[in-house]
Order: sequence, then structure tokens, then C-alpha cells
Amino acid sequence: MSNEFDNLKHEIERGARVVSLSGLTSIAAKASVLSRLAAATNKRFAVVTESNQDIDVWAADLDFWINNPVATAPGSDKSAFHTPQSAIVTLPSFETDPYSAISPHAETEERRALALWQMQHGDNNVVVLSARSLIQRTVKPDEIAALGCELKRDEDFPPEILIHRLTSSGYVREEPLFGPGQFSIRGGIVDVWPPNSETPVRIEFFGDTVDSIRAFDAETQLSVEQLKQISIAPMREFAATSQDLKDWAFFARERFSDSKFARNLKDRTDFAAEGETFSGWEFQLPLVKPLAANVFDYLRNHILVIDEPVAVENALTNLYEHLDDNYAAVIEAGDVALEPRELFLQPDELRAKLDDANRLEFRTLGRTAAATDEEFQTDAAADSPLFLFPTAEKATEIELRSRSTRKFHGDIPAFVAEFDKNAQIVVQTAGMAERLNEILREYEIYLPQDAIQIGALSSGFELSSFDLKIFSEADIFGEITSSEQRPKTKGQSTKSKLGAFISDFRDLKAGDYVVHIDHGIGRFDGLQIIESQGTSREFMLLIYADDAKLFVPVERMDLVSRYSSGEAAQPSLDRLGGLGWQKTKAKAKRAMRDMADELLKLYAERKLVRGHAFPPDAPWQHEFEDAFPYELTIDQAAAIEDVKTDMETAVPMDRL
Repeated sequence: MSNEFDNLKHEIERGARVVSLSGLTSIAAKASVLSRLAAATNKRFAVVTESNQDIDVWAADLDFWINNPVATAPGSDKSAFHTPQSAIVTLPSFETDPYSAISPHAETEERRALALWQMQHGDNNVVVLSARSLIQRTVKPDEIAALGCELKRDEDFPPEILIHRLTSSGYVREEPLFGPGQFSIRGGIVDVWPPNSETPVRIEFFGDTVDSIRAFDAETQLSVEQLKQISIAPMREFAATSQDLKDWAFFARERFSDSKFARNLKDRTDFAAEGETFSGWEFQLPLVKPLAANVFDYLRNHILVIDEPVAVENALTNLYEHLDDNYAAVIEAGDVALEPRELFLQPDELRAKLDDANRLEFRTLGRTAAATDEEFQTDAAADSPLFLFPTAEKATEIELRSRSTRKFHGDIPAFVAEFDKNAQIVVQTAGMAERLNEILREYEIYLPQDAIQIGALSSGFELSSFDLKIFSEADIFGEITSSEQRPKTKGQSTKSKLGAFISDFRDLKAGDYVVHIDHGIGRFDGLQIIESQGTSREFMLLIYADDAKLFVPVERMDLVSRYSSGEAAQPSLDRLGGLGWQKTKAKAKRAMRDMADELLKLYAERKLVRGHAFPPDAPWQHEFEDAFPYELTIDQAAAIEDVKTDMETAVPMDRL
């Protein structure tokens, strides 16, 4: 154990206000030190990262160190990394702009709700969250507790209350269940698949009493295990019922009574007044159900770990600036939106919260370099920097030096020349471990049994204070790390689709037909710059029936799309203010609902047809795949996994 680490441990245990740790050059090295620190001090930590992408890397590296206690240098204290049953909770932020009229991704909603539920129950030793999550307002801990359920066998819990909580917290009724976030009802039996459970559970009621709780296999419907109790986490962090949406429609008409909001308000109240959701409703609901808490209300006795304070502060500075700019833009364009202060902590509120918390700051280059950055910011910035983590603040400074290991890109002779037997190697599969052992034996290098670990580590590093040297699979073979292999989220793919739409929009030329979401089919007649009150703005000029003109600000181009039809004839222009387009939209909506009904019936029938379910991969299949010498692309790996999942299901495959 190094003197530097002993000093760090002592400062954390005595409750030092701010500790600055410099010299660690990678997340993998930082995670290794933090896991040691958590085990040595028995303290809880909350790691604040720059973005959601860093959350996954941090969580994977922490998980490796916590669950691989033998991944230390030979001869060192093997128990140093051991943190028994440590729970790593990840709290991502909504990456969706709250002023884009787009709902956040369902997967992010699920991950946030589960994280808050776990934090409220104290099921965490380490929380990893993004800078944006730090300032995002949410519901109080007791509210998130009331969204979920804790059921125990032989105790009363009225099934109607269970159903109400499931529906209001984002669960969808589905028969049969095929994924988390779904439930079904058959008489006194409720099947539900919580996001915090690997399998669905079947709850049988006798009146209001929970008669039995069984985990079951979603494929065979056969019981797997009898349970004494079950914890059902919510699928989103706030309750939302049809009545809440109706209430929103009422209060929104009062708040946005100015005529400039009429059109955009009507688009939303038409749905909300019927108890239906609309795009982006999650960022509008706080109008009737204010968000009265933040993540600090959930971090009980946690020490904040700020991963590179300069990067975190820059991310928050940019976020605050964009929120203010985007809010001003949508209000000016006549769209309805809540103020940033209703959705996020303001800088002075955040600064006060940070002042009340103990902090461990990971600063790779130390506080001296950060002080230089602060001076530059003060001289260069038009507005005052946030100064959330000022270097002028008194802090204990400790240095633990690490350095990144060399990248060999498959050059095995070079790796062998640098390798020593005290080093550790981390690879992702048992097949790769066997392959690497065979390669090293060809160079007469025979490794101890625990020298090669199976796991996901973002990068290798050297940490001389602990006589620790780690090589990752990517360091040796130049392959993609586990964090990079992770498939893109739906939110990311949506972003790329949006880019394609913008590119298509720019290809418009005068005379092309377009569709405005509110006014229907018109003819694009080019762009025009209009000056008003000393400012210039660019507008799209759309021509409608009777040569009526509509000017659409370019920042609201999301309302306009290119007209496309299988018919060769030119379309008829709609009349501005007429009812024709509204009737067309209503007809299309009815047709879509009819099609949805037909699809639901079709897939319900398909679910009843039993096909052949292939068994899971046998060991020889894993060995065969591990021996494949090339790295699969993200899409190839995802396609293979999806096809295997379908083949192991007794439902007929529906895939092109």
C-alpha cells in the first residue's frame, strides 16, 4: 500500500471538504483507485462525468475491479479491490433537448427510473451520473417510492392499486410478456416484468392478499422459482395518468393565453384534452406536477467524485447557455415551453448544493493547470464563468501517477519484448484468453493461472504506487473496446436520421411541393430574409391555394417536410385556414389506428402459433465463435444476436 493512497484514505475518512487527486490518466486507472478507496473506507461515492458516454465506461471499469478481486499485481494484497456485493447505479440524463418537442428515449427513461428507485432504497455504494443529471430536476424520493411496489407473499396489496401504479409509471399491457416494462391481467393473476428483474413474475391474488409470487420463463410460461417477495421498480420517474394530461391542457390554455401560442398550443391540447400523450409531453407535464427535487436529495452520505472538474464545468456552462438560447427561440417562435428553471437547477442553486458536499476531484494535470485555465476563462469569457470547482478553494492535494500502456496493434513480437510476468492482461472472452496463452507459449512465456482475466476494461495502464501493470485486449490487438462495441442507442440513431432529414430539406428547390404539419400541402418558393425591429431573420416562403403566402422561420423547419406520393399527378394545394387539411389528418389518424388494430390482431395470432425453439449456444459454439480471428462490426454483432434470440423463441421468426 503506497503512502499516497494511505494519505488519500485518511483524508476521506476524516471528512476532508475537498481532496484533489492528480496524475491518473485514464478512467480505468481512476476506477481502480476508487474501488480500492471504497473498499478501504466503506464510504459511498457518486461519480460525476462529463457526458452519458463516460457513464458507461466508468460503470464497466468499476464493475471489472469490484468483481475481479484477483486482478491485482502478483504479490500484492488480493483483498484490496474487494467490495462485497457493491451496487453500481448509473443515472444517465435525458439527451433530448427539452425545447425540441421530442420525447426522451424510453430506454433512458427506464434507466433513470430504475436508478432513482435503487438510490431511494439505498441499494448503491457507487453512483455514476452525468453533469446534466446533476442539475436535472426530478420527483421527491417518497414519490418515486410510491410509483413502485414492494409485494410480500401472504400480505395484503389490492391488485387495483398495483395495476394503477403500473400504468401510471409507464408499464404497457401486453399478452404475453416479451420484455421488461410490460404486464398482463387474467382474473386474479397479474404477470409483470420489472426492469430490475431478469425474468417476469406471476402474482396470484386471493382477494386483496398476495397468495403466491413466482418467477417464470417468458418462453415456456413455466415457473422457475417461488419467491417470498418482489420489488417492482417504475419504468419512468414520474406518474402520468390521462387525468394529468387533461389537467395540463386546462392549465396550459391559461398560461399560454397569448394569441401567438394558439397554433402550437392547439396541436398539443387536442391530444392532452383526450388524455393522450403528444411528442415532448414529458417536458411539459411539470406545469401541473412540478419537479420539487434533484439528485442531491437521493445522494445520502455520498462523497461527490468529480471526474475532471474543468470538463464537467464546461459541459454545464454550455448546457445552461443552450437552454437559455433554445427557450428564448421557441417562445419567440410561438411555441409553448417551460422555463429552464422549472426543469433544471440554476447555477446559484447548484453552487450551494456543491458547497454542502464533500468532494474528491480527479484532475489529471493537477490544480496548478486548472488555475491557469480559470485565469484564461476570466480574461476571455464575455460572461462570468460558473466557478463551480474553484482552485482558490482550500483543498488537500495528493498525486498518484499512472501512465497509459503502449498500443501494439497486433505486433506480438513488440508486445513480448515489453511484457513482464508481473503484468496482468484483461481480455473479453475465454476464447481470446486461450488464444493469447497459445501465442505467448510460442515465445516460451508461460503465465500463471490468474495472469489473464476475463472482463471489460476500457484501457490498460501502469500504476507504480501499487506495482500494477495492466494490458487490455485493445492494447495488444488494436481491437475495439467494450465501450465502443456497445450498439448505438435509439436516441443516437434518431439523431442521424434527423441529419438525413436536414440534408433532404436543403435539397429543396423553388417549385417543390412540401407539407406543413399545420397547414398541409404547399409549394416551396425559396428563402427570404425579412428585417423587423432592426433584426434580420430567414424564412421559408410557402405558397398555398389562391396564392396565399406563409412565411416559416427556418428554425421551425421541423414543421415542414418534403411532399412524397406514389401518384405522378401534381397535388392540389391546401387552403390556408381551411378545414380540408384538418379532415385529411383526422382521416389519416383513423386509418393508422385501424392499421394498428389489424397489426395487433395479426401479431396476437402469431403469438399463439408455436414454432420450434432451438436450444441456447452450446460450449462448442462459443469456442467456435471465439476462434474467429476478426472483429465483428457493431451491426454484424447485433444482427447475429437478434437472430439467435429469435431462433431460441418458440414464436415463428418475423425478420428480413
